[in-house]
Amino acid sequence: MKRVLIVCTTDSMIWNFLIPHIKEMEKNGYYVECASSITGDFYHNLVVQHNIKMNEIPFERSPYNMKNIKAYKMLCQLIKRKEFDTIFCHEPVGGAMGRLAGHKYKCKVVYMAHGFHFFKGAPKSRIIYYWVEKILSYYTDVLITINQEDYDVALKFKEKKCFKINGIGIDTSKFRKDDTLKNYLNKEFKLPDDSVKLLSVGELIPRKNHEVIIQALAKLDNPKVFYFIAGDGELKSELNNLIKTLNLEKNVFLLGYRTDISQLCNSSDIFVMPSIHEGLSVALMEAMGCGKPVIASRIRGNVDLIEQGKGGYLCNTNEIDMYARAVEKLALSAGKCKQFGEYNQSVVKLFDIGLVKKQLMRILEEN
Repeated sequence: MKRVLIVCTTDSMIWNFLIPHIKEMEKNGYYVECASSITGDFYHNLVVQHNIKMNEIPFERSPYNMKNIKAYKMLCQLIKRKEFDTIFCHEPVGGAMGRLAGHKYKCKVVYMAHGFHFFKGAPKSRIIYYWVEKILSYYTDVLITINQEDYDVALKFKEKKCFKINGIGIDTSKFRKDDTLKNYLNKEFKLPDDSVKLLSVGELIPRKNHEVIIQALAKLDNPKVFYFIAGDGELKSELNNLIKTLNLEKNVFLLGYRTDISQLCNSSDIFVMPSIHEGLSVALMEAMGCGKPVIASRIRGNVDLIEQGKGGYLCNTNEIDMYARAVEKLALSAGKCKQFGEYNQSVVKLFDIGLVKKQLMRILEEN
């Protein structure tokens, strides 16, 4: 029986993305434990609701935080004590610690890059992440990527084997088109029947770039267009101030953290993803599963999912006018929205969790 330790910087990574894959490994005879920091209720819920074997390692998100030295020592002790033979690691800090510790104890080391922290258009300061990843690739047996840009870069590294899989997977039986939910948001916010509803799902953080859509709506100046953002984060006050400054209080709504994403997607008309960088967005795939047309930034991950003029419109990351024109085009064409949404529904089937679980298990079994 293979003994696998999944190493993540945060418990939220395991909660949000890895539970189906842990269950699939266990189903295939693997013994699996996880190591991560505690960032909320995720850790407790993983144990209680999903019976996942957890080990607290106090990783800090910042790779420069000296507390990670203690976390590394604890990780080494855990691997040595429980005699794991495979380390499957994720996220920058968890990925670095897991690879170094796994190599030290002669484990097979598998690293999944959910989006390298260097990318086309990144600030020059991020070049350090490239060199760290290149050095760590010497300690990596299998490197798994989830988008084409990262895969192309990874092929130049020194890991023994490199693969690309179709993201982390989404449940297309849950995220599917449901016309009965069309008025879900209308009822909650008392919207007119002819309203056009835009939706973004993501934390209120700089990387998600929500402000560019808010500014685009101000430029568009169409009272029938409404924008909903599901997520919470550090920029909540700043975004609220921007909304007030632009007199958009009646048209832009910060929904906070929501668990009804499928209902929100089905009630919206257009899904918007203006991020500065992504790996391969689960939120975007979920909207595609619900048959939504998409307006997204032209970045890695997004370009893997959205085909220009077939599934939606790709815009330069910070070009407000470009987003405004894209919103206007789709707001004026229900036919195009339907056409793009149907196309996205067919594309996203390739990213279904059932297929991705098989891709990942094949890599773990054969390498």
